[in-house]
Amino acid sequence: MNFEGVSKERIQKELQGAKEENLDLGRSRVLGSMCTVPHPIAVEAHMGFIDSNLGNPGLCRGTGRLEREVLRMVGGLVNLEDPSGHFLSGATEANITAMFMARSRGKRKVIYPVSAHFSVEKAVKLMELEPVRIGLDDGYRMDLGELEDAVDDGTAIIFSVAGTTELGAVDPVDRIVSIANGIPVHVDAAFGGFVLPFLDQEQVRKRAGVWDFRNEGVTSMAADPHKMGLSTIPGGCLLYRDLEGFAHLGVDSPYLTTPVSYTLSGTRASGAVAGAYAVMRYLGREGYGSIVRRCMENTSRLKEGLVRLSMEPIIDPLMNILAVHHPEPERVKGALEMEGWYISTVREPSGLRFVIMPHVTSEAIDELIDVMERAL
Repeated sequence: MNFEGVSKERIQKELQGAKEENLDLGRSRVLGSMCTVPHPIAVEAHMGFIDSNLGNPGLCRGTGRLEREVLRMVGGLVNLEDPSGHFLSGATEANITAMFMARSRGKRKVIYPVSAHFSVEKAVKLMELEPVRIGLDDGYRMDLGELEDAVDDGTAIIFSVAGTTELGAVDPVDRIVSIANGIPVHVDAAFGGFVLPFLDQEQVRKRAGVWDFRNEGVTSMAADPHKMGLSTIPGGCLLYRDLEGFAHLGVDSPYLTTPVSYTLSGTRASGAVAGAYAVMRYLGREGYGSIVRRCMENTSRLKEGLVRLSMEPIIDPLMNILAVHHPEPERVKGALEMEGWYISTVREPSGLRFVIMPHVTSEAIDELIDVMERAL
């Protein structure tokens, strides 16, 4: 640290330089990220609560009320009328917390598909759990036959995904719950939680079944407002069917305004809570529905263009994630980066991955298809 302070103008210049090193999502050329440009009303609300610590709720009663309202609104999207839970930093914290809850009941075996988010591996290492990784079926969803063979009395929790990070696949949660037969089932809907409720529900039912809290065996769920919810970073929700699970998490916090703390993080930012509340109230179901429809239209537009270039989808996209087969994905990705476009790749099977977020326009899709033709 410098001994004397420097001018505000110099600091602003330094910060602007750092900002310019980041990729600008608003340019529509970033199709590898599950985050997007937050809605302006979310940004404004976030800044209004920048000095509030939700980890000390007795001093931030207003933010605590907003947290409960956000959980209630998200619960309405995933068919849980009166959810318990917390607003956290994102699905990584939510997933780890859900597994910690299960571990606290004295069992150590965790069953999850190979398509699960890497936060599950973090939880396994952190708590020295017994991991059981389940393969995928032809639709890249959790293989139910392997699951049936793996479940036993020592199973603490079964982890499922509603919108896998690489492909956007949705595990057959309703059938997983049936196999679980009372074992807690967690659903990682970090991405899907703000997409699936706004799709054609008949199509969702045909392709994914019942994936949310309509299944009585679903005990917890992660959903991220900072992804398709268009809120500010970091912001994720952990929804729990009842309060029972949180009793295992509580630790004394005598120097705070509440006697017990239930979250992994002590200090919790209030800004993203206010941001999520503001944008969800502002957009409503109708506004989110319009945004998701536009994303799906652009997904179809990109799919058709890539098929014309002889690249077939790995799965027919249910959500605004499109992955196509390609034998040399890193080469294509590198060629696109030379042109100023940023996508990601799929490991197994080998392919290219595109996330068509709200900042991606139809004009950008058409330009990308032309660039892809040159890159190929």
